[in-house]
Amino acid sequence: MASDLPVRIAFVDDDENLLSSHRRNFNRLVPQWEGLYFNDPQTALTEIGNDPGVVACVLDIHMPVMTGLELAAKLRHQRKDLIIVMLTGYADLQSALTAVNEFGVFRFYPKPTALKTMLDGIEAEIARKRGEARDTIPAAFLDLFHLGLIATDNRLVISHMNAQAAEILRRCPSLQISPENTLLIDSDPGKIDTFLHPPAGRVPQMQRGFSLHHEQGNLSVFLRRVHNGSNIADSFVFILVEPERLGPPTIDDLIDVFGLTRSEAKLTQKLAEGMSLDQAAERIGISLSSARTYLKTVFSKTGVNRQPQLMKTVLSTIPSLRR
Repeated sequence: MASDLPVRIAFVDDDENLLSSHRRNFNRLVPQWEGLYFNDPQTALTEIGNDPGVVACVLDIHMPVMTGLELAAKLRHQRKDLIIVMLTGYADLQSALTAVNEFGVFRFYPKPTALKTMLDGIEAEIARKRGEARDTIPAAFLDLFHLGLIATDNRLVISHMNAQAAEILRRCPSLQISPENTLLIDSDPGKIDTFLHPPAGRVPQMQRGFSLHHEQGNLSVFLRRVHNGSNIADSFVFILVEPERLGPPTIDDLIDVFGLTRSEAKLTQKLAEGMSLDQAAERIGISLSSARTYLKTVFSKTGVNRQPQLMKTVLSTIPSLRR
């Protein structure tokens, strides 16, 4: 890493055992860096806020006196350049979204997460800020959506995981993260390796979908390829959707994503709610003949030819982005 000064990372956690573990492993993993350790958020605020040499901090979201969210907000006010990583010990999705969207938190990780995973992410972000690496998928963009998004390279090494994805991984043991920060998938549905590394001479596929089943339900996974240019390896985005947890999409979502007219979107929304075509037509005040005409146009715009396919496409593609 190009710099004359050592990288200084601060850890703030009221769990002394975890801080001790970080102390033991930090020097082994990144001997060229310096670590600072605080079990008191107020002390951390003073020290980090007044020390521009601290380039990143790892905060526990649940601490007494001052929560990680409160500390992140105050640190962000003092240090616009600070890389903030947030940890949580249990399901707390709303707080994670607040941390990411309001306080500019770089990444959100479930607790426990391997220290190496966090440090690798911080190192990549430092390199990006110094212009030493290309950020092919903006992290801030991924955190805008109410669905799980994981960005990886072609070896499934994770470059970004938003808060929603971390929450989904808690519930789905079929997807896990290795100590090397690699996405692990139980079995190989849909021949993922062939998708990631197509045979020579074959045009790479742009997307692939598959389902994973676990005790708490089903997980739909959509894998999309991102071209980075002729001399740079492709990146990939995993879009994670839990159909059982989704409500019907909004009319505006249907218009924006599929280019439907408002009337077509109204009909599609009612079908997504489980209504039959004649029930949907009656509900929105059109004739059954008009509903059939609208449906044919909707089929054309969404690339399907049957109503069950339409429902699968709509419900798995639009997890109500405006919720």
